[in-house]
Amino acid sequence: MNTNRFLIPVWIIALSLAALTVSTVVQMALGLSAINANSVPAMDMPSAVVAKNSLPNLPLTGIDFAEQFHDFGIIRDNTKSYTGFSFTNTGKEPLLILGAEGSCGCTVPTWPKEPIAPGKSGKIEIAFDPTGKIGEHSKIVTITSNTQPTTTILTIKATIIKSE
Repeated sequence: MNTNRFLIPVWIIALSLAALTVSTVVQMALGLSAINANSVPAMDMPSAVVAKNSLPNLPLTGIDFAEQFHDFGIIRDNTKSYTGFSFTNTGKEPLLILGAEGSCGCTVPTWPKEPIAPGKSGKIEIAFDPTGKIGEHSKIVTITSNTQPTTTILTIKATIIKSE
C-alpha cells in the first residue's frame, strides 16, 4: 500500500492552515481586525506584510485571475518547470501586487512591480524546481495586493518522476 496517498490530505490541510495564518496576519496588519498589527514584530511577518505596513493607506481595487490552479502533469526531477497566472484589475483604482511568496524555496514567483491600471492585465510567473522531490506535490503561492481580500492563493501541482 502506498503511504504517500494518505499523506496528501494531511499536506492539503497543513497548507490550508498556513494560508489561513498568512491571511490572518495580513488582515491584522491592514487594520482589519481589532488587534493592533504593530504588536506583531515585523521580522515575524511575511515580507509582503512588511511592505504593506510601510505604505500609506492604499485604495482597494479588485483582481480576477483567469485560473488559480496549474497542473504540470508528469515532470522529471531534474527539469525546472514554468507557468504563468494571468490576472486583470477589475476595480477602479491602480492594482499593486505587494508581494508573492511560495510555500517553499522550490516555488519562486515573479510579479509586476509597477501598478496595473483599472481594466488592464498582468501576469505572475512561477518557476518550480523539483530537484530532490519524487511523487505528487502541490505548492501554493500567496499573492498580497491592495484588494479585498488582501491575499489570493495560486496552486501548482506536479507528479515528479526520477530522471534517467
